[in-house]
Amino acid sequence: MQALNILVVDDANFIRDLVKKAVKAQFPAAKVEDAADGLKAQSMMKSGTYHVILCDWEMPNMSGLEVLQWMRSDERYAKIPFMMITSRSEKSHIIKAVEAGASDYIGKPFSNEQLGTKLARLIYKFYKTSPTQTARQAQQASATNASLLTGGSAPAAKAKPAASASGASLLTGGAAPAPKPKAQAASASLLTGNSKTEQLVDSKPASSAKKKAAPSSVALAHVRTSDGQELRCIVKDINLNEMMLIVKREEGVPRLFDQVVVDIVSKSEDIVARVNCFVSATTSPDKRIDGELYNMMVRYDDVDPEKLEALSKFVAKIR
Repeated sequence: MQALNILVVDDANFIRDLVKKAVKAQFPAAKVEDAADGLKAQSMMKSGTYHVILCDWEMPNMSGLEVLQWMRSDERYAKIPFMMITSRSEKSHIIKAVEAGASDYIGKPFSNEQLGTKLARLIYKFYKTSPTQTARQAQQASATNASLLTGGSAPAAKAKPAASASGASLLTGGAAPAPKPKAQAASASLLTGNSKTEQLVDSKPASSAKKKAAPSSVALAHVRTSDGQELRCIVKDINLNEMMLIVKREEGVPRLFDQVVVDIVSKSEDIVARVNCFVSATTSPDKRIDGELYNMMVRYDDVDPEKLEALSKFVAKIR
């Protein structure tokens, strides 16, 4: 078949870049395009032809579910493979996506390897094409072009799929997780409700004494990483661009630029806001190399109006 033409749809630039790199790592010969929302994706599909759609669920203007429903009603795209990519991994949403015609589903955050494996399986199921085959096709096309330009038969370049995949994995967060240090028993009470959260939040330097004191009902946060970890954190500081979390150092430390999904929760465990983020910094609150806690700064990578509105209300409430 002709070279694969794949469309990536997500309102977050960071996620689109991650997905495109994961696709190119598995299928280097594929043409990968992207759209920032469902309406743009619909327009591109009407004017072009795509073999696979990788689409976010929650987007402004037109959601991923609406894109999927439109595709299944259109003769050209009724049977085109569609993978739903979203932070809403509840069983009810998975069922809803499958019932609407989704071919596969992956929850955020995900690693480069996880997405690559699912994508390879999906493409093989529909087109009987594997990553190895597409890499070989790319080499053959390159050799043919070289032969035409030089008037001879240029030898095909030796492929290095393992090195390529390894490099892409390092850049997109698919590298092996950091070693997991032993849990510090003394720190367990700080993040499990056996100690007041004010002890953590009030441990700011004296220079910040003039700032408004943190409220007693400090929120918690549940963080899901691309390595499958679920971290229970305390929100130390938050604004409309980023938040600082206090995390117990027992499950390892997420890598810089790892994508994470952060659920800000109230004391009654209700989700206040669910935000797609990436890790922008990790720091130690003390001078010990084996400290029990660490600070993790995450920046938002979400432009969904509803999410940002919920986040704005929460920030205004606690500040």
